[in-house]
Amino acid sequence: MMDYFYNTQAEQFASVEIPKELLTGENFSSLSASAKMLYAVLLDRMGEAKRHNWYDEENRVYVIYPLSKLEKDISFSRHTIIDCMNELEDFGLISRFQIKGKPSRIYVKNFNRRRIFQLIG
Repeated sequence: MMDYFYNTQAEQFASVEIPKELLTGENFSSLSASAKMLYAVLLDRMGEAKRHNWYDEENRVYVIYPLSKLEKDISFSRHTIIDCMNELEDFGLISRFQIKGKPSRIYVKNFNRRRIFQLIG
């Protein structure tokens, strides 16, 4: 049986936030729940960019997140992760850039900017 949280214990866990717009926004209704979760994990990973100097020559932020580490961290199969990455890329939420002999750079794109262009375009 699980116990309750008491007082400040509720603050003891790190969390990954899924932006509400991804969950409820019409523009994202066709995106799978798994892809939304992966996008949230990638957004969270961007917090490490400064520490690792994950910026390209145009000062764009990217993340390094090998498939094997993703598999371990979120308990998705390799196949599911690849499918979700492809879905996110097809949707325009990420782009990947491969440098020979190194893990892919994953550029996590700003979904708010896409929404702004849809509203004014």
